[in-house]
Amino acid sequence: MMVGRVLKKLQKEMGDLNVREVDILRHPRTALRAGITMIPTLEQGERRLSGIFLNEEKIRTFLKQGEQD
Repeated sequence: MMVGRVLKKLQKEMGDLNVREVDILRHPRTALRAGITMIPTLEQGERRLSGIFLNEEKIRTFLKQGEQD
């Protein structure tokens, strides 16, 4: 999965980046309670980014915007 590779790369660059992966097939209730309706979904505080085609640029922009808040 492209998003997974990008997040691993960013974890090396950003030491404080915490990634939690939820297997929605094994834990559908957890996903439902979290309001996850599309995979992948990234969450940072109250903000979310979802989409089938999340590239590295979109993910970096999302994370940087969260740092500024």
